[in-house]
Amino acid sequence: MIRNLKEKDKKNWENLYNGYANFYKSPMNQVILDTVWSWIHDKNHIVNGVCYELDDQIVGIAHYRTMPRPIKGEYIGFLDDLFVDQNYRGQKIAQKIINYLKTLSKDNNWSGIRWITHSSNENAKKLYDKIANNTGFEIYELKRD
Repeated sequence: MIRNLKEKDKKNWENLYNGYANFYKSPMNQVILDTVWSWIHDKNHIVNGVCYELDDQIVGIAHYRTMPRPIKGEYIGFLDDLFVDQNYRGQKIAQKIINYLKTLSKDNNWSGIRWITHSSNENAKKLYDKIANNTGFEIYELKRD
């Protein structure tokens, strides 16, 4: 079952989000966790969170938002984070979450869904290459001083 994250999910969500950060070797701490969690539950913030639940346990999470696409004069859904507990991989949970977001694209008048992944994430890319088009764009990031 895919549903919105609820307040009662915080501990399970933290465990999964820590797993996501570990996968990408990104530092994680309680301040970051509390900040993202507050964004998800703030109706005035643009970040939304959903989870995939099996037997009353959250085994997958995703964060998404609406993003303007100026060159097309339209909006698109942007999938920021997607993570499935390693013990539940191979059950098409990530694909089900992405398909759920695709249904949200109609409800939100998005032209589609966009996301990025690291070039080394071979397992994810196998799925993504089956269900979506690789745009061929490279991503750059300029850090502030």
